[in-house]
Amino acid sequence: MILKKMIICTMLLTGSLAANAGTHITNLGSLEDGDFGLVSGLFSKPQSFEDIINFTLTSTSSITGFVTPFRLESANWSLSSSSGVLDSGALTLGRYSFADLAPGSYSMSIFGDSRAFGFYAASYRVAVAAVPEMETWLMLMIGAGLVAFQLHRKQKSLGQTVPDGSLTAT
Repeated sequence: MILKKMIICTMLLTGSLAANAGTHITNLGSLEDGDFGLVSGLFSKPQSFEDIINFTLTSTSSITGFVTPFRLESANWSLSSSSGVLDSGALTLGRYSFADLAPGSYSMSIFGDSRAFGFYAASYRVAVAAVPEMETWLMLMIGAGLVAFQLHRKQKSLGQTVPDGSLTAT
């Protein structure tokens, strides 16, 4: 009974069983910090498939997630942008991560061959990359300058010679 409920839930999650080979396109729209979700494909019979997931990033972001393929043969993935293919590989069980993706439009393509009742599910989570603001860099530089000034004063007060920056051989 539990297995039957899980199968029904999976079918509802994916929308319906894919009946024919072909391309399925999903548009996620604009993704922002904290967005997460699930993309999946379920195949009722042996077939070739290609699922394309389109999305747009509004700021430099990282995308992480977990993928679970089951009963797929020679399944692969490819991440591309307007400048071409950024990365690709075999679709295997485990975590994935794409760090520091620039703002722009992207396409993730998942393709290959499925056995009867094969599926994949992939979760994703978007995190905006931390980029220091101008004020942060300014405070860092002022702090480093103050530390250097204090070290210089300390060396002078102890009577130590302050190096002038030139190197001499002894």
